[in-house]
Amino acid sequence: MKNVFKGYYNIEKSVLEQLWKDDKTIFVFDTNVLLNLYGYAKQTREDFFNILDAVNEKLWIPYHVGLEYQRRRLSIIRNEKVVFNDIEANLEKIQKVFKGDFEKLALKRRFPRLFENTEKLEKEINKSISNYKKSVQHWDSEQPCVRSHDSIRDKLNVFFDQKVGERPENQQWLDDLYKDGAERYKKKIPPGFKDSGKANNDDDTHFFNDGLYYERQYGDLILWRQLINKAKSESIENVIFITDDAKEDWWYKISSNGKKTIGPLSELQSEIYRESNIKNFHMYSTSMFLEDGKSNLAVDVSESSIEDASTPHIIESPAGLTPKQISAIADSYRSPSIDTEKLRELAERASKISNIDNERLREIAETASRINTFDNEKYKDIIERANKSISFDSERIREIYESQKRIQKQAEDYEAFTKFNKWYLKNKDKDEEN
Repeated sequence: MKNVFKGYYNIEKSVLEQLWKDDKTIFVFDTNVLLNLYGYAKQTREDFFNILDAVNEKLWIPYHVGLEYQRRRLSIIRNEKVVFNDIEANLEKIQKVFKGDFEKLALKRRFPRLFENTEKLEKEINKSISNYKKSVQHWDSEQPCVRSHDSIRDKLNVFFDQKVGERPENQQWLDDLYKDGAERYKKKIPPGFKDSGKANNDDDTHFFNDGLYYERQYGDLILWRQLINKAKSESIENVIFITDDAKEDWWYKISSNGKKTIGPLSELQSEIYRESNIKNFHMYSTSMFLEDGKSNLAVDVSESSIEDASTPHIIESPAGLTPKQISAIADSYRSPSIDTEKLRELAERASKISNIDNERLREIAETASRINTFDNEKYKDIIERANKSISFDSERIREIYESQKRIQKQAEDYEAFTKFNKWYLKNKDKDEEN
């Protein structure tokens, strides 16, 4: 039965250990794995490169992975640098407490002794902040910036020299893939259907490179097709794919005392076995790759590196939201909750008034009558947790974004109704006379 339903079986640990040493194995990397290197600690990067060095002759990346890496590299470096700017801004907020909030208390005039203690506290905090800034500067200097020499890219250039797949043969090949991809996504055939929302982002739905037109939502499918084409080579029997894409169009997950990742989706495994002649297909995240590399190759890898790699470092915004926009949404949820019951009450009043000739007010009344009660505090919590997260689930972010837009619309209607209510109270008597 195993041979018939091979896609449902993961590779046994003893077999996997042999694959690491098999000359007919290739290790294929996703774009996110390469880009995550810019967010890792120096030790994590060194351990990762040590593993690559140990399997150097077996490395390969699809053309589309290399292309996406080159396109996104600078924006990832910029985003990593933003962290240090945010640290500086937060430290300034702490210091401004003494120059603003404490000065308003007029402690020097009202409580002189307490004022002296406050001054001592300020000096101690400023001293601690000064020492902390020195450590921040150290770590900041370890991170590349957009204009500095990129030693990470230098290493990748060496490791993947002559180990990059061929570009798409022509535009027709891509166009045919897009048509096929549209049908696959409708049927939820992996990979990539979780990226279909990228088509809704007007700012970056597509790009041109080397005379070819690319649609971003089909990026995973492009690299998958290129990977399968590579797997058709007679010299390849085993494919190990490393990706930090945790979405469920790559991995089979099940809820059992928490979300558990079982392995690659059976549909993916079945397709690559069907379309090529390979014997084994396996997938790793970077942290799992480091962990198994350590045990199977006897390469020294720090536990801190495995832990570091288990945390995604790429700030994704496939729903079209930048980190600043996420923060702006979070700020909007910090406003007081909208009183939906008040809106309903005003809607009922509006419906009873016969002499309204303002179409906008009538439209608002109808909108208010359809508003469902919602828990604004719940959305505050969701958006603030998303704002603190380093990597985002694109569907969840789109859901939050759409919720925010609906609430913003309700807030506008509420403001309009407040004005309307004032008008209503002034004209109430007149209306009753009529």
